Amino acid sequence: MRFFALTSVLAVASCALAQEAARYGAVTINGDNTVSAGQTFSVTYNSTVARYTPNTVDFLLQGTLPNGKRSAYVVLARNDFSADQEVLQQDLTMPDVTTALGSDITNWLLISEITYNYDDYTPPVVMSGGTTAPINIV
Repeated sequence: MRFFALTSVLAVASCALAQEAARYGAVTINGDNTVSAGQTFSVTYNSTVARYTPNTVDFLLQGTLPNGKRSAYVVLARNDFSADQEVLQQDLTMPDVTTALGSDITNWLLISEITYNYDDYTPPVVMSGGTTAPINIV
């Protein structure tokens, strides 16, 4: 019974991730996802499966506070995304977020927040959404 419950939870989580990728694309951390302050790491945003072409792609960090609420966003990079572009690969340097926000923040996520025009409305309807990858900050 426990195996079935765990399998069901994993299936639902996989389905949710696939839905996010279908809307917003996918972000991955290349190599080890454990990063410390001052260290450079490489990320890739892939829009080939996204429903809409992004206008911009922002790389952000966000963690979980001890009270369970989400921390402030930490902006790592802002990028324009051309209409014919499909992949954005970028090297980023990890800021000292534990000193700035506190060492008690856990469950960090790297977020690729995208903005895109929704269909062809005039004036344009600009939407925003994102996809995430877990990152371990030490």
